[in-house]
Amino acid sequence: MMEASIGSSYLFGGNAPYVEDLYESYLLDPNSVSDHWRTYFDNVNRVPSVDGGNHPDIAHAPIVASFAERAKQGPIRKVSDSVDAEMGRKRVAVQQLIAAYRNVGNRLAHIDPLKRTERPDIPE
Repeated sequence: MMEASIGSSYLFGGNAPYVEDLYESYLLDPNSVSDHWRTYFDNVNRVPSVDGGNHPDIAHAPIVASFAERAKQGPIRKVSDSVDAEMGRKRVAVQQLIAAYRNVGNRLAHIDPLKRTERPDIPE
């Protein structure tokens, strides 16, 4: 019964972008929406947040726009290529060591302290 009422609610489906736009307008200026929606959004804002705090919500559009603008600027820092062959060899060696720990480490780990099952010998 509840799923049928949720599926036909004006808050779900194709109306969600419209309601989100109304909510964004409400967050920027509560008087920009009708009294009905203002009352509804006022009640939504009274619900405590997940962390138990009672912080008011902020508009999401400026945050989304700032992330989009930041993405256009490229990576935060660039890794410079080194012409030093020794440094490149060391980087590769570190990556190989990390891969070895990932691939072989679980075979050497003692995960059966009571030794109830015999450990199979896995060839390299």
